[in-house]
Order: sequence, then C-alpha cells, then structure tokens
Amino acid sequence: MKNLVDMFKQRFTQDPDKTAFLVKEKGKWNPVTWSEVDENTDNIAAALIDSGMQPDDSVVILGNTRLEWTLSDIGALKAGCVSIGIYQTLSGEQSAYILKDSSAKILFIENPAQLEKITPHLSELPDLRQIVMWDGYSDGLNAVSMAEFMRQGGQALEADPEIVKTRYLQIQPSDMAIIIYTSGTTGPPKGVCLTHKNLLAELKTTDLMKESDVGDIMMFFLPLSHVGERIAQYMRIRRGIRGAYVEDITKILDDIKEIRPTFFGSVPRIFEKAYARIRSEVNAAGPVKQKIFSWAEGVGRAASRKIQEGQALPLSLEMKYALADRIVFRKVRDVFGGRVRYFLSSAAPIAVEILEFFHACGMVILEGYGQSEVSCFCTLCTPEAYRFGSVGKALPGVSLKIAEDGEIMVKGDIVFQGYLNQPELTHQTLTDDGWIYTGDIGRIDDNGFLWVTGRKKDIIITSGGKNVTPSNIENLLQNHPLIEYAMVHGDRRKYLTALISLSPDNLPAWARLHGIDNSDYEILSRHPEVRKEIQAAVDSANKHLANFETIKKFVIIPKTLGVETGELTPTMKVRRRLVEEKYMEQLDGLYAEQVK
Repeated sequence: MKNLVDMFKQRFTQDPDKTAFLVKEKGKWNPVTWSEVDENTDNIAAALIDSGMQPDDSVVILGNTRLEWTLSDIGALKAGCVSIGIYQTLSGEQSAYILKDSSAKILFIENPAQLEKITPHLSELPDLRQIVMWDGYSDGLNAVSMAEFMRQGGQALEADPEIVKTRYLQIQPSDMAIIIYTSGTTGPPKGVCLTHKNLLAELKTTDLMKESDVGDIMMFFLPLSHVGERIAQYMRIRRGIRGAYVEDITKILDDIKEIRPTFFGSVPRIFEKAYARIRSEVNAAGPVKQKIFSWAEGVGRAASRKIQEGQALPLSLEMKYALADRIVFRKVRDVFGGRVRYFLSSAAPIAVEILEFFHACGMVILEGYGQSEVSCFCTLCTPEAYRFGSVGKALPGVSLKIAEDGEIMVKGDIVFQGYLNQPELTHQTLTDDGWIYTGDIGRIDDNGFLWVTGRKKDIIITSGGKNVTPSNIENLLQNHPLIEYAMVHGDRRKYLTALISLSPDNLPAWARLHGIDNSDYEILSRHPEVRKEIQAAVDSANKHLANFETIKKFVIIPKTLGVETGELTPTMKVRRRLVEEKYMEQLDGLYAEQVK
C-alpha cells in the first residue's frame, strides 16, 4: 500500500455490504456499510476538489466524535488534502489559532454553537474559503450544509467520474496525511506533521495483536482530533472491525451494555474512575456484601499474580476463583458488556493495584506508550507479553534507547516529520540520524520492557536537592474513591504539598453514607469529615514513599478541575503550570509555617 487511501479502498472493495459503523438514532442502532462510506467520502472528496482544493491544502474538522467526523476525514484524505482536527472543547481563540497556523481553507464544523465561537475570529483567517456544517445552517458566512456539499460532489463526479481516483493515485508515501495539534500541558498547541508512510507503519504494528477480528466491535467515544482515536479509527478500517459511535458520553455505560464491545481502548482516567466507583459502591453496601467482595478480590488478586508469573493455578485456588468469578467478577465484566477480551490504555500510567484488579476480574489492561510525534504507540504490552506497570516492548520496526540523562528516545518509520512552522523546535526534538527525544524519563529492563518513570519537565527538585517524580505520588492518591485529581507541588520548596480535586461522582454517595445531609461540592470540600478522609488517604499513600517524597500538607480546592476551564487537557491531563498559578495563594499558604 502506498497511502492511506489504498488501504481504505481495499476494505471498501473487499467488504462492500458488511457493516462498517453503527450510529444510534432515536434509541436504535443503524448500520452503515463500507460501500456507503466509500460513496459518501467520494462525494466529499469530489466537492473539495471541485471547490479548488489542491494537494496538501489543509482541511480542518471541528466537532464531536460522530460519523460525519470520519466521513470528513476520509474525504479530505481522498482529495489529497491534509486532515486536521480541533478538540471540540477548545475556545474560539484556541480554535482560531489552529485554523490560522495550518492555513486552513475548508472547515467542517458540527453545528451553530461551534460556529458561534469561531465567528468573531473570521477576520483573522484570510485563507478560510468555506465552512461546511454537519447540522444547521448559517447565512452570510459562506457556509453550506454537509448535504449540499455532498450534492455538489455528486454533480462533480457525474461530470468527471475519475476526478477523485485521479487525485488519490497521485498521493505519495512521503506526502503529509494529517496534522495532530497536541493539547499540550504548557504553551500553545504544536502541529505534529505525520505522513502516509508514518501512519501505515504504525497501522502495520497492529498485526501484533493476533486475535481474530471476525465479529469484533469497538466503541467510538474519545476525540478523533487525538492521535489515539484517529489511529484506532484507521485500525478499525484496516482490519474490518465495526465501530459504534457513542451519541452521549454521559450514557456510555448504557451503550456499552447494548453494543457489548469485544475490546476497548481508552485513556487511564476511564479505568481509574470505574475502579473508584466500584470501590465506592462496595463501601456503601452492607457488611455481608463487603465481606464477600473482599474475599473475592483477595482470591482474584492471588490468581492474577500466579498468571502474571506464568504459573498454573493450584486446584484449590482454581476452585475458589471459579466461585469468586460467578458471584462477583462476572458482574464487573457485565458493566463493560461482558465480552471484552482486553483493554488498551495509554497517555498516562495506571496504578498496578488497578491493573491487577481488572485482571482479577478477567479483563487485562494492556498499557502502551507513545505520543503524537511517533504516530501513537511505539511500545505495547500484548496478551502474550505484559508486565503490570510497564508499557511493553518496542513495536516491530521501532528502536528504543535511553539517553545519558534517562530520556527515552525512539527511532523508526513512525517518527514524525517535524512541527508545523516551528523549525527550531523540530531541530531540538529530532536528531540528524532520525531519533526523537520524547521528553519522558524511563528504563528498559533485561527482557526489553520499557518502564516510564516520569516526565522530564515535570520532575520536582526540592530545595534540599531531592528529585521527585510527582506522577507516582499522584497515582497513589488517586486510588482513593474521593480523589478525582491530585497535583503534587514542591519545586524549590522545603517539602511536598498537594492540591486535591474531589470526585463529583463519588462525593455525594460518600456524604450520605457518613450521615452528611448535603451534596453541594463546594460545601463538602470544606467539611471536616471530608478533610479527615482525605488526610487518611494522604497518610496511606505516604506509607509507600520515602520521607522526602511524602505529602506534608494539602488543600482541597472548592471546584473540580475541568477541560472547559483550561485546567485539564482534552485527554484529561492536568496543566500543572496553569493550575499552580490559579491556586498559588493557597499553595503559598501551605508553606507559611514549618511542619511540626
């Protein structure tokens, strides 16, 4: 295959009448076949070409994850254009920055609400020729509906049936395919330029997962502007896996029960929140149920450790596990539809305690490591080779090494071409012989497994000269059901402190269980019983840490951290600098006097 469109065409030709995607409308899941995807994306590509779009021109997509996102993306690629996504949660100013930086000429946008935030910035975007709206319509902005745009493409195809084929046959492996704007925990987003060759090399590595794809089905719910979900989308097409679009993320558990996915990819917070919710529900149950769950969990973890070590279960443990599975673990699996063979996770580490719990329940979470700059994954645990806490071995065709200062470096066809319009930053990130500095710290063990130990820029150095990796401590704290996010602070300070954001999902139930007749987050964040519980969680985490790593003081913030406030990236990572600046007065207060 020379380019992504060759890959798409192979699937469309091989399975024209098979279901490609499922779209929920009025409570019913409607199938979309591969031939329908081919026809609709041909119409979009033809309309783009008919509108004057040239190879390598930029097409930007702004909207929630839905079928129209996929069709716009594939249509842009068929036209030889560069496809770029914008997180739907970004502000108008942030969205306009990406549109301007990429010299976007066509914007696919979801609805009038998204268009409203762009409208004040249109005068700053001289390259933008046309806006195509999936839903609704707007006068006076050179905007057309998706249906009208596709009709235009259909007419162009009638006039020249080869208009799309002629264009995509010209696409070379070295041509730009997509630009991923990293959400970034600091500074403005950076445009990561990925070629057709980069993406095909990444997709080929999915052959490492040897299970049969027959009957497989996955869920679409993460932002398609993120490299992880975009690669997952292309992987589904490459392997002929059906994808179901989640219409309402707040009802995802209902959709999961209906779709019953066979494997499942997500960011770590989904698994952490699920684990915290399970523990919260167990804590709220009666003493008999708590005792049964505790027994089953102990049996499951014992079985998990035997399996991790490659040992057969002793007969007594096997019998106990069968009982624990029937009365407890099967119910946990049912939350995820009951058919999940394995989960894939990346973007941040998951505590081994959580990994082991899901494994005990019969669902292994396979962690991988990567970033936009390496086309998504560069290492991955597999069902045949995994170590909890590691991110797996290098994928086929990928080389790893650790620099003298501990930084992880990667080389291979998956490594990006550079940052758009930022040659100096590109030069700082890529070596002349093709290695990329990832910015992460790690080690490779004797068996080839990579262990990520921290982010180079996030390392805290206390005033006593001690180097601390905050993510390890934060993961320990976030194991508690009441803690949604923990952010450790202490660079150039005498000791470490923490900002705590409580879980809005688990907090009200915890309050009722403890006889507190109030569900208001801000009021509960100041309640002495809540503070007492968080202090116990901090004390528990501190037992696993060296003295210089322990949290001496903490503050519970009065509001949850959010994407819309800019405190979290769209992939749910804390923007440390922004959060520290916002709560600096509270943090300074934690150092106002010496700890006794």
